[in-house]
Amino acid sequence: MQDPRMAAPVTGSGVVVVGAGLAGPVAAIYLARRFGRVTVLERHADPRHIPAGQGRSLMVIVSHRGWRVLRELGLEDAVRRICVPLTARCGHLPDGSAVLTPYSRDRAPIWAVERHRLHRLLLDAAEAEPGVGLHFERPVLAVDLQAPALLVRAGTAERWISCRHVIGCDGVHSAVRAALVERGAHEQVSTLELAYQEIVLDLPSCDRGLMHYWPAGDALFGAFPLTSSPLFAGSVFFRKDGPAPSYAAAVNGRARARQFVDVFPSLAAGIPDLEEQLATKPVSTVRLTRCDTWTSGGRAVLVGDSCHAMAPFMGQGMNCAFEDVRTLVACLDQEGDWRRAFAAYERSRKTDGDAIADISYQHYRTMSRLPDPRDEAEEAVARRLVALMPNRFVPLYERCAFSEESYSAALAEERRLRELARRILIRHGSAAVDLPDQQLRAFVPAR
Repeated sequence: MQDPRMAAPVTGSGVVVVGAGLAGPVAAIYLARRFGRVTVLERHADPRHIPAGQGRSLMVIVSHRGWRVLRELGLEDAVRRICVPLTARCGHLPDGSAVLTPYSRDRAPIWAVERHRLHRLLLDAAEAEPGVGLHFERPVLAVDLQAPALLVRAGTAERWISCRHVIGCDGVHSAVRAALVERGAHEQVSTLELAYQEIVLDLPSCDRGLMHYWPAGDALFGAFPLTSSPLFAGSVFFRKDGPAPSYAAAVNGRARARQFVDVFPSLAAGIPDLEEQLATKPVSTVRLTRCDTWTSGGRAVLVGDSCHAMAPFMGQGMNCAFEDVRTLVACLDQEGDWRRAFAAYERSRKTDGDAIADISYQHYRTMSRLPDPRDEAEEAVARRLVALMPNRFVPLYERCAFSEESYSAALAEERRLRELARRILIRHGSAAVDLPDQQLRAFVPAR
């Protein structure tokens, strides 16, 4: 199957990881320590040779699930040195008021890090790991799941390389997932109704220990403190089409700047180069993926965005992908057989991948919406229940970011809490918010 025309050939190995984003290097390190040689193929150029800020979103969040993986790989201390801890998010409302929401009840922090700095650290660690071979500008054009083998391009030449196992860490446009779909898997690939742009800005009056956001109904601006400068990395989200504000109609930086000023006037006043940034930085979209089949025997498996790309608003995309890898490796350790391990991994993670995707999209709606008395009453009753019975009810964000609880179990518990709050409101109306503790407890079913 090999084509001798391929320049700078990549030699086949037992395990091939497709994709060298954030999850790919993590998978390579885990697998090399257990199975020896691992080849990593990445379609893009080495990001360590590209100026920062030219790729995906500027910031990512590391929370409990991610820290466990980094700790197991011996990278925790190095990553913490380039992170900033955030204990809460601060919502700046149009009327000038602010709402502070702690990420956890004990004020434990999540950690923000510039994507490019973390990515480079992970790539350096993978490159230093004995047995790992990184190959950039090597797009995988096709995957033969039966062999298995991969058709790889280098320059203008192409060649099939053989292997025993393929790990698909290749994101939304996954070639590995495409091969599964060719064999009967069903995928859902869609684009969120939002467009976004990154903006770097100075927010001198904003606490750098918080994430800051400005909700505007159909629009949202969020900002995280950069770890390499005193500035903030901001993202503005607008609807792509439909009712105003519409980014589809804003065809240049000047039009986008006018739109930004209309929706976020207080922010715009502090960004002197707003029009220039909006004119030169790409307008990006959020791609979502789901797939009903993540594996092909013991030959191929999907990880991370290749099977569950999600909206970024919970900060769990990378953490979930890292946990995918750890779970996959744990299944390999336990089963001792690749086919059984891949099957066990899919059973363990498929429902959770779907659940955190649902949670992440809903969190956008939570952050972007303006105060509504109907929603506020339900929120107030839910908060009362959490405060009254802290061991029984745990906030959804806390479950996701500060534990290893199954995402699907966390979502189920949150739905039960919300349903209980709604029942209490139906029974008592607006007076439910001020019910005595004993009456509220009476609504909670015994376990």
